[in-house]
Amino acid sequence: MKFSVLIAEDDRDMAALLAEIVREQGFDCEVAADGLAAETALRQDETHMLLTDLRLPGRSGLQLLHIARAVDPRMPVVMITGYATPQNTIQAFQEGVFDMILKPVEPDQVRLVLRRVQGLLEHRQRILQLSTQLARERETVAPVAASAAMKKVLGLVSQVAETELPVLLLGETGTGKGVMAAHIHALSPRAGDAFLSVNCGAISPTLLESELFGHERGAFTGAISRRVGLLELAHGGTLFLDEINSASPDMQVRLLQFIQERRFFRVGGTRPIDVDVRLIFAANKDLRQLVDSGEFREDLFYRLNVFPIGIPPLRERKEDIPVLAEYMLLRHGRALGKDLREIDAAALQALADYRWPGNVRELENVIQRSLVLACGDSVSTADLPAEIVASGARLPSIGFPWGDRTALADVERCWIRHVLDRHQGNRTRAAQALGIDPSTLWRKLKDADDASDDV
Repeated sequence: MKFSVLIAEDDRDMAALLAEIVREQGFDCEVAADGLAAETALRQDETHMLLTDLRLPGRSGLQLLHIARAVDPRMPVVMITGYATPQNTIQAFQEGVFDMILKPVEPDQVRLVLRRVQGLLEHRQRILQLSTQLARERETVAPVAASAAMKKVLGLVSQVAETELPVLLLGETGTGKGVMAAHIHALSPRAGDAFLSVNCGAISPTLLESELFGHERGAFTGAISRRVGLLELAHGGTLFLDEINSASPDMQVRLLQFIQERRFFRVGGTRPIDVDVRLIFAANKDLRQLVDSGEFREDLFYRLNVFPIGIPPLRERKEDIPVLAEYMLLRHGRALGKDLREIDAAALQALADYRWPGNVRELENVIQRSLVLACGDSVSTADLPAEIVASGARLPSIGFPWGDRTALADVERCWIRHVLDRHQGNRTRAAQALGIDPSTLWRKLKDADDASDDV
């Protein structure tokens, strides 16, 4: 990202010299010939640094310093003067001037000050990127590829990661599209820069526009200061736009324009901003169908659909379930202070048999819950939700003494005994596996014993 310097200088030769040095140091540059023009530029244009003469017609350098502070309290202001006195020097530094340059101006001194300002601005930008990234990051599970389907996906990811092509990730909610987007970024040449993400379906269209593109002060009610958008914060890195199918028609137009031109305007802004960002998109609905129904722009669809990658649902890659579950167990176990090393065979079988409508996200929630409930050194079916255990329950082909005419109460008693045996007689865990209270289990066992005594 290029930073912009406003030069306020009424001496044309001096202004030309300063502008040449500023551009030589890699800044964008705007020149104002008097204080009033400088005030207008400060209030209307994006300025990262003010370089001003102390004495100017219209507004003095100190007045411009106050205006700059009102626009952006952290804007570095460098003052140039041939009339420095101890009094005005002290006043300038008390009011927050970054540095002072005395006339006659030495170009090397200006370069030195500009390098210091540039270092400060770059540091602030990195901190802002990092803060935004940390605020948005949530712990995710690393890509797992025990199944042939996921090995194929990771193969495609490794091929496209090193390119600059936009990627479109397709799949049901919870399949791990965000994890895959972060993995693409980590494998790319941009890995050292920011990876930011936004869920287009979780934010209102008005807020989403401001979130992505930023806004200027006064752009709308409540915009009390300028805000830098995610596209700027992700400069040099990657921006992941999840649930792009939820973007409003107006947002689709703005995105298409940005993809074509690689520049945009902040909301309420008049100055184009150029950024270098790699875009990754995700959709949890069929975009082609949305195009056919008129809900998604066809021209934008073709811009996104350069390198589509479909991520299969968890029920179609069951080989990944045990590996994912054990990985989650270790990672979340450390976070919760639980030293559980394994999931027992019966619990793993129940996890494998479940259809996982919520995909990997649901599996992660189940593992976290089981870690809280587990009392021993491993996770058992007693620690899993009842619906998962019930879906995975399989009747053995032999050993159950009922036939077609057996009473339901007899079947229930037999099944309770079977579950108790699986949990080594632990009634609390057996009750959890059966989805009933321990008191209910105790009553049913008592009824079964009484029935046996009556026979």
